[in-house]
Amino acid sequence: MRKWLPTAAVLLTLSLMAGRAAASCPVHQDLSDLNRASAGFLSYLETGQGSFYVQQLNSWISTNPPAPLRQRMRAVGIQQVEPGAVRLIQQSSVLLKMLYSQGRPAALESARHMGLYELRAEYGALVEALPCDQIKEDGFGSKLVAINANDARQRQQIINAAIAWISFLVLGGSVLYFLDRIGIRKIRRTKRYPCAVPCVLQAGGRTVRAHLVDLSRAGAKVHPDAQFDASGRVRLTFGGYTVDAQVRWKTADYIGVQFTKEFNFMQLHRLLEEFPMQEGSLREEVRLGL
Repeated sequence: MRKWLPTAAVLLTLSLMAGRAAASCPVHQDLSDLNRASAGFLSYLETGQGSFYVQQLNSWISTNPPAPLRQRMRAVGIQQVEPGAVRLIQQSSVLLKMLYSQGRPAALESARHMGLYELRAEYGALVEALPCDQIKEDGFGSKLVAINANDARQRQQIINAAIAWISFLVLGGSVLYFLDRIGIRKIRRTKRYPCAVPCVLQAGGRTVRAHLVDLSRAGAKVHPDAQFDASGRVRLTFGGYTVDAQVRWKTADYIGVQFTKEFNFMQLHRLLEEFPMQEGSLREEVRLGL
């Protein structure tokens, strides 16, 4: 697992370089929603399409009474859009009632007569250009409340950063554990054990006696008792098992094979206990991997 520690260190360093999260302002979001709902409502009056804007605008007005909305705007110092917002709400309320009672053509004519299109355009340009986290410095509004709101945003950013850190550490730890387990499994799978297991080697229509001089779950090193030139697929019979294998390397005296199907742990150790390497038996360091 140690070899993964540098990778983890790099990932943690990169996470420190993440940019500051953008602040959010619920008041500004509500005012923007009013702008979009009003634009959609006027478009519906003209074309008859997008009737859902009618319900959207009606829902917005019912959940944002003018008096509390004024207080919220003043609290964060963006009351310069208050006159336009209040007028837009009032005129839109009148048109909604007219739409329900007199129909779309009458509401459209009244909207044009009232100058609602111009009012909506002016209001929208002002609201969409307004910084979300603006704090007034000209003496209007509650400066203290605005500063407190800014502090609350900073606290939320810290909380979000902490959550991101915890998530990163949990995910990173899980990934490293998984990679470590893969490495351990590979080592266990390919670890070789010296042995002296008699076997029968079959390939290309020939059959010779041989010995396994080392054995792993993945393959074996075979010493034929007679000259035997094998390549490709072979079949080994030893210890009550018949195993298909692929030749991976060969020398003048030895053949390295990889099993088509791996041995399980219990099968391997039963063979090693039954046919241990004896002093004076065939031994040679493996020069090539299976």
